Amino acid sequence: MKNKTIARISIVLNIVFICGTILIAYKYCPKLKSKFFPDRMSVIKKEKIKYTGSISTVFYDASKFEIIGQLPNTETYDRLPLISKNKVRKPVWALSENSAGISIRFSSNTSSIKIRWKLKNNINAPNMTPIVSKGLDLYAYTDNKWQFVGVAKPEDTFQNEAIVIEGMDTINREYLLNLPLYDGIKSLEIGIDKGASINKPSKEIIDTSHPIVFYGTSITQGASASRPGLTYPALLERHFNKEVINLGFSGNGRFEKEIAEYIMTANPSVIILDCTPNSPADTIIKNLPKTIDYINSINDTVPIILVESIMRDFAFFKKDDKTVFGTMSSINEQNNALNEVYERRKMTRKNIFYINSENLIGKDHEATIDGTHFNDLGHYRAYKFLRDKIKKIISP
Repeated sequence: MKNKTIARISIVLNIVFICGTILIAYKYCPKLKSKFFPDRMSVIKKEKIKYTGSISTVFYDASKFEIIGQLPNTETYDRLPLISKNKVRKPVWALSENSAGISIRFSSNTSSIKIRWKLKNNINAPNMTPIVSKGLDLYAYTDNKWQFVGVAKPEDTFQNEAIVIEGMDTINREYLLNLPLYDGIKSLEIGIDKGASINKPSKEIIDTSHPIVFYGTSITQGASASRPGLTYPALLERHFNKEVINLGFSGNGRFEKEIAEYIMTANPSVIILDCTPNSPADTIIKNLPKTIDYINSINDTVPIILVESIMRDFAFFKKDDKTVFGTMSSINEQNNALNEVYERRKMTRKNIFYINSENLIGKDHEATIDGTHFNDLGHYRAYKFLRDKIKKIISP
């Protein structure tokens, strides 16, 4: 009898212990609570989310719409024409297959937009976000200005698909889709609601008749903005509503005449030569006069803007030695060479301009990601600085 009583008491105590443990877990351990006691409202919310995402998507080849930011006679989403492959240096050709500065213009009344794209290289530099190097961003024209909509985030794969936005009102809008800056595109599709329309732009908005052309370095190409639409060339394009062609070649902007030959096929309204950071002084003295001469031979009135190299942040701490790249003396030597060519050429050419870099990105040393490449703040400051200079030139 005594043993039976003890057994009953033991069972009761075990039940109390188990119930107490469950109650404590329910109250103080949210992860266990959500796993073993799912809230009914969260289940309903999940069901609703699943339901709202059930609209069928139809994908369209983006190359069928308007492509801007390219030189004439280029392959889809490339920046130099195929005939240049054996005329420019190999690194330049390889970089020209990056889709920096290239955009798709289209109009649609869809409530959602998805992007499906295949990359050529699927690489990402350590000083850049995956979105800027191999992703895309989207703008819509609203209240007479371009407004950011969202991004297509890449996965760590060659083939990608991403939702940019869902749940919009089904009114027709004008869109601008900016392509990756540091990778190439093999294929690109825009996904919209089944039954919605998508067409080439119904309004011109961005003038493509005489583009602004930048020829420069990795910074010009877009390092290291957080997404494609935040580079200073992209910001200028949306401000002026004028096509900008981005010929930034990372580590390979050398003022080469061969690039000028292709620039002039675009019949540009302004040419910005921003190759100083990649060019030793002797390269500037050798190459830049030939490039200017070629431009003059085609059009001796098109404005040319020469831009100095910034003083890299780490130069303020490095032991100064002009033979060491990136020191104050070596950068000053580059800028002095640029100024020397400018001073000689301005005597015989009216529309040549010189931009001192002292105030290009500010003096607080907060505008780069690594001491050289512009972060979003640096790109925005460069945009504002260059915007005012370019405005005076194209609208005197």
